[in-house]
Amino acid sequence: MSKFRRTLDEFRKILEEKEQMREELLKLTREMRINATKAIALLHAKEFDKAEEHLNKALELMEQIYEFKEKYPDIYYPITFDAMQELVEAYSFYHVLKHGNLEIDFSKLKVEIGPILTGLADMAGEIRRHVLDLLRVGEFDKAEKLIELMEEIYLNLLTFNFPDKLTPHLRPKVDYVRGAIERTKSDFISAKVASLEDYFKKLV
Repeated sequence: MSKFRRTLDEFRKILEEKEQMREELLKLTREMRINATKAIALLHAKEFDKAEEHLNKALELMEQIYEFKEKYPDIYYPITFDAMQELVEAYSFYHVLKHGNLEIDFSKLKVEIGPILTGLADMAGEIRRHVLDLLRVGEFDKAEKLIELMEEIYLNLLTFNFPDKLTPHLRPKVDYVRGAIERTKSDFISAKVASLEDYFKKLV
């Protein structure tokens, strides 16, 4: 066998191994994303114990996923971004509902900066959904505090003025957050006015 052929055979073995690892990584990221998505849905349903179970499962999967980073960086980054973003969204939303602040510890997530930023932007959308639920039952004080958190997310993300290669998809997501805040404030005012009208009708 010629040296040229042996070299190509070595390349083939490397790619075959990488293909196998890619399939494994895809499977893990898919499972992590499913668990993170379920956690978010359960948080909206106020089933916090079940949400925590799925969130912990997603975090465990992230630990396994992280092991691919050093040896297979060329497949790691493109495959994991969206799933890491979903994990950040679930992890952050859980923290906000539990603690009512944005003092979130991202260090144990082992997630890249890009998906942390976009995950936070997406989480603002989940806060909006929760605010709408609060408005339906007249929880105006809680809703107002969450709107303030949405504004804090927006104002801080707005300062990340970097090329899309460094923070992929961040700019349109930040624009979405701005629109979500405007719509949520409008919904808040409408709900408050309707509540006051109902109150005065009962007095008459």
